[in-house]
Parts: sequence; structure tokens; C-alpha cells
Amino acid sequence: MAKKSKKDDRSALDAPQTAEVGWIDQPNHPALGLTPQRLAQLLIEAESGNLTAQADLGADMEERDGHIFSENDKRKKAINGLPWQMLPPKNASSQEKKIAEEVTEWIDDIPDLEMVFFDAMDAILHSYSGQTIQWHQLGKLWLPARFEHRLAREFKTPFNAPNELRWNDHSVEGAEFWDYGWFIHRHKAKSGYISRSGLLRVLCYPYLFKNYGIKDILEFLEIYGLPIRVGSYSEGATEQEKRTLLRAVLSIGRDAGGIIPKGMTIDFQNAASGDTDNHMSLIKWCENTQSKIIVGGTLLSQADGKTSTNAQSKTHELQFETLNKSDAKQLARSINDSIISYVMRLNYPNITPDRYPKFKFDTSDTEDLETFSKSLPNLVNSGMRIGVNWAHERSGIPMASEDEQILTFTKTPTLQAANHQQGFKLAALTQQVKQETFQDQIELDEAINQLDAGQLNSHAQVMIQSVLKQLEAATSIDDALGIIANMLPDRSADQLQEHLAKLLFAAEAWGAISAQAEL
Repeated sequence: MAKKSKKDDRSALDAPQTAEVGWIDQPNHPALGLTPQRLAQLLIEAESGNLTAQADLGADMEERDGHIFSENDKRKKAINGLPWQMLPPKNASSQEKKIAEEVTEWIDDIPDLEMVFFDAMDAILHSYSGQTIQWHQLGKLWLPARFEHRLAREFKTPFNAPNELRWNDHSVEGAEFWDYGWFIHRHKAKSGYISRSGLLRVLCYPYLFKNYGIKDILEFLEIYGLPIRVGSYSEGATEQEKRTLLRAVLSIGRDAGGIIPKGMTIDFQNAASGDTDNHMSLIKWCENTQSKIIVGGTLLSQADGKTSTNAQSKTHELQFETLNKSDAKQLARSINDSIISYVMRLNYPNITPDRYPKFKFDTSDTEDLETFSKSLPNLVNSGMRIGVNWAHERSGIPMASEDEQILTFTKTPTLQAANHQQGFKLAALTQQVKQETFQDQIELDEAINQLDAGQLNSHAQVMIQSVLKQLEAATSIDDALGIIANMLPDRSADQLQEHLAKLLFAAEAWGAISAQAEL
């Protein structure tokens, strides 16, 4: 009998608890010849603490029913698609943050970590899963070296404690788990004791009915299309002759040939007729029910393109995401209660559990970055006080550490004030501005200088008219600034803005001078 757990008993660091049991129990296969009566019996046995037959049935169902395997596999592998992190405790000190980073490295270095998560999710079907932990020492550190998944049939619950899982060492009550020796994941698909809180209890009846339908179809197909053979023997035939005729009747359908005594005949009647529609409807109902039980809907695997719609598909995807989030939270709880607790107690024995870092899967819903980047500045400008941490969480972009290089961008200044009273109107944008304006930038600068001095010669007028004609293609101030930038590619944004202001001033002054000349 395996010894019971003691406070901080480190026996599991030397060898796993299962090493004390030297036998390998061969699993039963209760799914073979399963009947409603036998199913009810093994479910009652599980409620009494004997989980073996129920666990074997669950394993058989997953192996024998491809639909159950496929849907359950979606749930189990969805966890590995989630990023995870170690969160330091609230109001963490610099030392606690450093410990959280260190524990992150320890967990990330576990060999085949994704398979540890996958095996733990076996609890979706059975409501529990167990893996033994083998440890190794690196310097002064004790770290997990290997996890070994144990079959669900190797556990039990005491008769008077149906919600306490134990190692089945063939004792009456079972053995309590050794400290540091086990990674136990308890998963609740439904409320109830351990024996009744897994999906197995809900799936077993659709599984049973489905197999009855499949059996009927196979029996029907075995005889469908074969003609009915009727043998006739003459009056006074002996028993030996009758048996010979019967053997011929039974074999001639498959062997397409046979011999019979003289004076006997075999007549072929019409082949059996019928269809399997009713049986297939039963199987379809069972599989739809299985999909609803496991992944929350049918359209993730059985969309037919006729009755399904995009809205229905989105609804089923959201339901699956809800299940995935619940799976992640429950698994994270088990990881914190066992693996994280073990490594902290072994390597940081002076830290209290309330200051341990917490393992967490990232299941947060992120915003569409394009929409979020447009709406967030408007919300800030309206006076809302939005925290930087919240913005990082909603966008799904992690916050950079203090010593990490960050991305930056150069903001292009917008041209502010233009003289709205000078009557300058910009027409709709039609085509790309031609590159045939000023051949000599120096002439333009001299013309504007002359304008500032009160002089405006005819050459300057021509240049100003040419610029204004091109600016008519702009629809905004930014477009106008872009046109000037194409003319003056070597100028900075501030210089372009100043240049455009001078042009506007020149246009206004030129208009005033022209008006006086006409008078």
C-alpha cells in the first residue's frame, strides 16, 4: 500500500509514487457488446467510487467513435493555441517581478510542455486527469524534468468521500497523492461529484444509440441486394440429402456456385428491398448531439451550406470561444495549485503562497487594430482618461519593458491657417500634378522677395499664376502642401508651410494690385 501524503514530504523527488505498484492492469473494453442495462450498471459503480469501468468506457468511446474523437480533439488542442504568461502578485516589488520572470523560464523549459497541457485536458471527458512528475536538480534548483500521463482507470474515489480523487493502489480507500509527485487537473463540465462531472456521462447514451443504428445498417447492407434462395427437394429425400441442399443454398449466394443432388432445385426470388434513411437520421441526430455537448454547436464540423448561415457560424464560434476560455481558466488554476506551488516551495521556501506568481492563459478579446487606432485618439481628445495598460490589453500588444527598444514614428504637421478671406478655393483632385513648373527655384524666391518689397514684375506674375493653377487640383490644405512638396522636394515641412503662406500672400497682393490697376 502506498504511503499517504505528509506535509512537505519530498519522497516524490526521488521516485514517482506509481513506482511502488509493480503491476500493469489490463484495461477492460466495456464498449464491446454494450447494452443499456450494462451502461447503467457501470455508471452506478462509478458513483460508488469504482471509476475503472466508466473510465474504460470513455477511452473506448474516444477510440471507436471518430466523431467524438474529432470534436474532443478540438477542445484539447485549442489550449495549445493560447499564449500564456506568469503574472507577479499585485503591487509587486522589483524582486517579485524578477521571480515571475524566472518562473516563466522554468515553465517554458519543461520538455514537451504542449503535451503536458494536452494530456491534462483529458479531464474534459473524465472530469479528472493525472500525471506523475519526475524532478531533477540543477545546482540548487529543483525543476520538473518529465511528466507521465496516467490512465483515468488508475484512480478512484473513497465511498464516503466522492469528491476526493485518489491513486488506486488496490487498497479500499486508495492512496493520497504524494506531495510534489502529481499534476492533477480537475475539470468540471457539469456540476456534481467527480464521477458525474465529466462529458463522458452526457455522451455515453448518444454513443450507445448511434452504435445500435450503425449495427442495423451493417446488417441491412450484408443482405441487401442478395436474392432470396429457396431450395426444393423431392418427396422422400433423406436427411443427408436435405442437409446437402441447405449447404448449397447458404453457399451459392457468396460463392456464386454449388452442387445439389439430382432431382432437387434452387429458386432465386427477388432481392431484399428497403433503405437506410431512418437509421442514418438516427446517426445524424446522435452526432449533432455529440457536437453540441463537446464544442457547443454543430457548424464547426457539420456545416452543410444549406441550413447554415454566416450568423449561425459566428454564434457557434463564439460558443466555442466561451468553452475555450473556461477550459483555460480551469487548467491555469490546476497549474497554479500544483506545478507553480511546487517550484516556489522548493526554490523559494520563505515566500508565502499569497505572493506567488500566477500562471495565466491569455484569453482576452482584442480590438480590431485599424478601428481601435482611429477611435482611441477621438476618445482621448473628447476628455476621456484612458490608461495605457488598458489600451495595451485591448489591442493585444504587450507593453515594452524599460530596457526594450520601442517603435517610433514622425508625425507630419498639417498646414494650419490659410487666409480664408482671400477667396482661394481648391477644386476636386483630378490627376497627378505635372512636373513642369519652376525650372529655377531661385527665380521664385527672388520674385517673392520683390513682392515683399512692393515690387511685382511680369515674370513674377507668370510664376504665381502657374503655381495657383496647379493648386486648383487640391481638395484640402494637406493636398496643397503635397503639391508644393513635389515642386520643392528638398524643403522641410516647415519650409513648405512657409513657402505656401508666401504664395497665398503674393496671390492676395497681386489681386489687390490688379484691382487698383483696373480702377
